[in-house]
Amino acid sequence: MQIFLNGEAKIVPKGTTLATLLMKHPTGCGIAILRSKTTAPWETNALYDTSQLRFVTTVGDVVVKLLPNVVLPLSTENVSNENLRVHWEDKYAVAFGPFKANFTPDHQPYRYDRGVLCLGCGGYDSEISYLIFSRLQHIRDHGTAPGGAILGTIISGLGIMNRWRNGDRITRIEHIISSIDKTNVTVTTDLSLMVEDGMQIFSEISVDAEGYKEDHNEIDISCAKSVEHLLFALHNSKYLIDRIASTYIRDHTEGKLDVPMELQKPRREGTVTVRTSGKSSGAIYIYTKDVPSNQHHTRTGTIVRGIELAKFAEIGTKLSIKIVPEQLDLRGLPLKEAVASAKTRGLRVLADNRDVDGRIVIDQKPATTLEVLKNGIVALSTVAIEDVIDITLDYEHAPRTVDLFRRVTGLKKYAIGSMPFIYNIDDEMYLFKPKFASNINIIPENVPKQSVPPYVLAITNDARKARGMTGVRNVANKEYGPTGEPFDGTNVIGTVLDIDKLPLIKDGSIVFIREMKS
Repeated sequence: MQIFLNGEAKIVPKGTTLATLLMKHPTGCGIAILRSKTTAPWETNALYDTSQLRFVTTVGDVVVKLLPNVVLPLSTENVSNENLRVHWEDKYAVAFGPFKANFTPDHQPYRYDRGVLCLGCGGYDSEISYLIFSRLQHIRDHGTAPGGAILGTIISGLGIMNRWRNGDRITRIEHIISSIDKTNVTVTTDLSLMVEDGMQIFSEISVDAEGYKEDHNEIDISCAKSVEHLLFALHNSKYLIDRIASTYIRDHTEGKLDVPMELQKPRREGTVTVRTSGKSSGAIYIYTKDVPSNQHHTRTGTIVRGIELAKFAEIGTKLSIKIVPEQLDLRGLPLKEAVASAKTRGLRVLADNRDVDGRIVIDQKPATTLEVLKNGIVALSTVAIEDVIDITLDYEHAPRTVDLFRRVTGLKKYAIGSMPFIYNIDDEMYLFKPKFASNINIIPENVPKQSVPPYVLAITNDARKARGMTGVRNVANKEYGPTGEPFDGTNVIGTVLDIDKLPLIKDGSIVFIREMKS
């Protein structure tokens, strides 16, 4: 059987399941299944948008929306790999062909915006025609028909244009099933499902981050901070749809976070943005239809493959998502591991200490992935491993308090955080004072009922004047929590693992903490 997996044709035997096909697919993530029909949808009475075409190429997919009443000048049924190769490419455009067309070439230059597709020819001979994609805005004589012969505009996969080189080719051109017709589309997490002949399977959304280029010298860092938020928010490669509208899906799993406005542009289908203000600040939006720009949305990426998942998945669905480049955040790593990680990505490393076995990274300069990759060098600040205390946090029983704690200590965004140490009482109770804002409510949550075991980490809640005080005891107590407050004023949030380091902490010092996750 022939199937298409994430845009690539594959031959598989009968009886193949999704589990066999997608052995590394994340558990619980949805997969979009498009079953073939004996009759093409646009040949029936079903509502179907024939204006969108997917160009499947050897380096990724590009989706083009044709202009009204425009027909592609070649058949989409039998695309020859030899006839649709990259014939030439430069900074401004790339041409696929040649193939025969029928038009009268003009001898005039025309203006072409980034992302438009036009029909041109070589030597003013339409029998040597090319599909020409505009990489940058330019004015040129492409041997087109009068008026410039613009066929349409790329609405998904803009970044793919920059990857095309001589030898790359278009392997398939296909009509895209619109959201109007979902009768043969299924989104499933059932990996035991048998695949069928002609089935199209989309298991992952692929995104190119705004400003990223394979040639790191050409990386644009003007959106570095908002792109870093995108990489942070989706660092686990999963996108959880918590809201669906007619034009977008949204993931606000990380909650409200401050993100700067860096690039306000029209939000075309396949655009990824981050909300920069309001209650949804920090939310990740993926657009399934074109909408105008908005002063509260900064563009952070473009989908190059897998828009079908965004179009057809329902609220509550978790999607597998891959962003290029991967985040480069070395904070919290042992220095030796951090150096090795940086070098695998071709980076030079400057560290403030040569003890690679006894130091933990607490900061990096530059701070963002795009800046580091563009510079090709990263400077690391470290502390001795004995100055870092490992903890676990109880997300199940104290989700709100844990989230507040992670925000004020820095653990929300990084693998290592810090908080001021006040003092210890009789070498039994150790007290810390993270800086909680006065408008933050620490409501009672996961308060103890009976005895509190030793080495439990807890925060004083709003029921007491010392709200925000954080503490740990090295002995059990049946009356008071780890901050010295009665049980009703105590929120238990986790456990301290490095108990032997507690007596070594100096009063008034800054303590670094790492969260250990299973």
